[in-house]
Amino acid sequence: MTPKEREIEEWKAALAEEFPDEDWIQRDKPQTEEFEPRPWHGLYFRAFDALQFDRFIGSMGGEGPIYYQALSQYARDYGISGADLQAFHLFMNALDGEYLKIQAERQEKDNARRDAKNGSTENT
Repeated sequence: MTPKEREIEEWKAALAEEFPDEDWIQRDKPQTEEFEPRPWHGLYFRAFDALQFDRFIGSMGGEGPIYYQALSQYARDYGISGADLQAFHLFMNALDGEYLKIQAERQEKDNARRDAKNGSTENT
């Protein structure tokens, strides 16, 4: 652990001690995120469902983000403009980023499982 990392960990421990009623900072409690869908989330879920394949998909696996052009056209089709357009792009990029992170983790696990099955620990 670097000195900077140690300093950050000590700061986090001090925060946890200073604010014992704040669950999010307590290090010994499991961190779970509860999600309750709100009506306004539907716009983003529908958009993601419609646009999820408008992206680069590599021949050897791996995916890129949803194309800006696809997001912009979807927004035009549904009359999203101005500040709403900025929010739309922001939320869609966040949602897509989570999707890409999950897909990358899944691919990594699949690669490790395949390598273990083949008796190899490194990709060639």
